[in-house]
Amino acid sequence: MTETSLLPNIVNFLSNIHPFAQLNLEDQKALAGAVDILYLIKDQTLEQQQLVGKGLFIIRSGAIEQRLPSGELRARLTDEDLFGFSQLDQEGIGDYYVTAIENTLLYRIPKTKLYQLIEHNPTVRNHFAAQEGVRIAHSTSKPFAEEALYLKTVETVMNKQMAIVSPDLSIQATAQIMVKMHRSSALIMQDQRLLGIITDRDITKRVVAEGISIQQPIHTVMTQQPKVIEKNALLIEAIEMMMLHNVRSLPVIDTNSDNVIGVLTATSLVERSKVQAVFLISRIYRQESLEELLSLVPQKQAVFLTLQEAGTHALIIQQMLTLIADAFTKRLLQLAERELGKPPMRYAWFVIGSQARQEMHLNSDQDSGLILERSPTDEERAYFQRLTDFVCNGLQHCGYPLCDGEMMANQAKWSVELAKWKEYYRQWIYNPDPQALLDVSVYLDIRFLFGDQSLVERLQETILIHIKGNQRFLSLLIANSLRVNPPLGLFRQFVLAKNGANQKVLNLKKQAINLIIELARVYALAANSLATNTAERLKIASQKEIISEDSQQELYETLSFISQVRLSHQQQALLQHLPLSNEIAPTSLTPFERNHLKDAFRIIARYQEAAQIRFNSKGLLR
Repeated sequence: MTETSLLPNIVNFLSNIHPFAQLNLEDQKALAGAVDILYLIKDQTLEQQQLVGKGLFIIRSGAIEQRLPSGELRARLTDEDLFGFSQLDQEGIGDYYVTAIENTLLYRIPKTKLYQLIEHNPTVRNHFAAQEGVRIAHSTSKPFAEEALYLKTVETVMNKQMAIVSPDLSIQATAQIMVKMHRSSALIMQDQRLLGIITDRDITKRVVAEGISIQQPIHTVMTQQPKVIEKNALLIEAIEMMMLHNVRSLPVIDTNSDNVIGVLTATSLVERSKVQAVFLISRIYRQESLEELLSLVPQKQAVFLTLQEAGTHALIIQQMLTLIADAFTKRLLQLAERELGKPPMRYAWFVIGSQARQEMHLNSDQDSGLILERSPTDEERAYFQRLTDFVCNGLQHCGYPLCDGEMMANQAKWSVELAKWKEYYRQWIYNPDPQALLDVSVYLDIRFLFGDQSLVERLQETILIHIKGNQRFLSLLIANSLRVNPPLGLFRQFVLAKNGANQKVLNLKKQAINLIIELARVYALAANSLATNTAERLKIASQKEIISEDSQQELYETLSFISQVRLSHQQQALLQHLPLSNEIAPTSLTPFERNHLKDAFRIIARYQEAAQIRFNSKGLLR
């Protein structure tokens, strides 16, 4: 038992150690009263009878090393590190020995007291789950109900009762069917093929207002080749499509059969929604100039802060921020075409990087490319230069910085015809020198955004042909990724880098998040998929048995937690009027963040090692 005079000091220490920091004050006092205090001088070994099966150890000050019976080093631990949990139920000789490598003060929580806490406190129980991934899983926030609604798939909220009519049916008869079925739109179909759509507003504008005879066939006033959406698309994506194209009803199709299986009418959802992101996107598409768009930029920050304060899952926040960036980009493209005139040929604007992956945060820059259907003339090239400059510079004004690596559509190299894009990928994949590996890693995350989608699809088909079965290329991608390791040293201390101000920091993007992104990218490519979103890539890899379902979940939770830490620190920077960054000073981490980041970094390191073995990447790059 602890001396009464020492209790306040121990309580204060435990109140900063996760998970005990989550206990109420009375439980912390009771825990402190049960703590055993041990002191080891340098080079002293902790006796096995004091270690094995006795309790959980916390290093108050000093440092120890764990060695296996063979003498091999297992780990080195220091201030606030925990050990001993894996040996709680053992007797006699344990799995490892503990020796002080400097004078060390230890707190030991007795086994019975710890088990009592585990039994009665879910936070403690989850923290001491057997695997790091389980601890990580219980550390991430969950989506609140309003956001969860917009992250449902279209299929789950669409209306399966459709008003379907033939193209030769009269306008009056069509309207009567819509009234009888209480539908605001009707689908015009022939032989199960969708020809068009008509809404009640269309009838008002095109028939009543124009004095058209209601006995005319419906095909004379219908909207031909209507926009459709795939059943697995998210509701928020469907709403964004409606806003972009100014439509109120979307037929829903099953891509496996191309059959129409329902209709989505989201207007009422948008009007009733309290989600700021939806309102902001709606307003973006109603702005008529760059100057008007700029007035909405502060709302992007407001959306972020609202989502953060509501405890929304980090990956959902990133998806919402991506949809906002998509809307700014598409509206700028619409305004550019309006100002410059009709494009001289078909083109496709695509995004890369975090925007392609739908993983943007407030500090994300812009990354993009342009595919032209053919080689342009000088005059045509000048048109697209003006268009891409308008958009890229407009995005910069809207808070999306220009890419430091100049990987943007307004750069001549990244605004070329389809044939040249295909040649780029062929060279990158079959002749992967260091620059090629850098370029292809960025441009393997490619998502169509505006224009002619078939151009992007044709390019992706070519990419898959080159990559399918190309194990050497996948091995090189892994080897290139392994040039960076998670920032956790043998001593279980963070490996820090110096930033521009010569401060020692953790770079969560470079040293952690990117490493999971790169693993997931290769996993998906091994499954012959060009999916871009990291969570989706992990899911596909699991379905194709490239990785196990448990591995998918563990990596997903790890990515979620690290992303959550980054967004939390960006939130604090905003509130304190500090610049946003991916770099975090370790001193600014809470004990909870510090301990779970150590778990996260160990998980990443484990999967890097496994990928190196699986893809035979060791020694490929020096």
